[in-house]
Amino acid sequence: MVHHNEPPEPSAPKPDPISVALTTHIPAPQTHPAASTRPAPPTHFRPFRDVDERSLVASTTRFLGNSGFYWGPLDVDEAHARLTTLPVGTFLIRDSMQTDVFFTLSYHSEDGPTSVRVLLKGCGFALDGSKHAFPCLFELLRFYMTSAKRSLKQPYRGSAPQKLQELCRRAVVKTYGKDNLDKLPVTSVLRDFLQSYPFSI
Repeated sequence: MVHHNEPPEPSAPKPDPISVALTTHIPAPQTHPAASTRPAPPTHFRPFRDVDERSLVASTTRFLGNSGFYWGPLDVDEAHARLTTLPVGTFLIRDSMQTDVFFTLSYHSEDGPTSVRVLLKGCGFALDGSKHAFPCLFELLRFYMTSAKRSLKQPYRGSAPQKLQELCRRAVVKTYGKDNLDKLPVTSVLRDFLQSYPFSI
């Protein structure tokens, strides 16, 4: 089931979105290496309401590119086909096919593969139809992984074995916490590597 409700109207006008879009840079979305080999569609990044919104999406896109479970421009049918044989609770993030929405969460629910749009709400993220909003997309995912219903259980990073350095990075973040990475007695290169994905999901 895919949700198609329109996102809420933007709040009071902020600086001209066209000028914001032209003077700021968003990293190109990185497609998961195991995703379809079909040509990627043009970026769906729309003009932003303000610089803070642009900054939030830019940092989220960078982190997603290092997460392993971001599949880029994967369409809904292919996403559901990948998830249908996986355990209930397995999820991935992909680009939304709608030009006014950036990301979509696809996961294997009790009723089968489901997709829900991830909406921007006041420089935060919320699932379409949910009252819960989070300043970070990864906090949103963690909430649904640890809530009583536990709709999400594990990310889908493909069938290839994960790199040891990526497993170690998530283990370090889980042990010391995102906010303590700057205090670790490690080299600047290793610190930059840890900060490139400071989440244990």
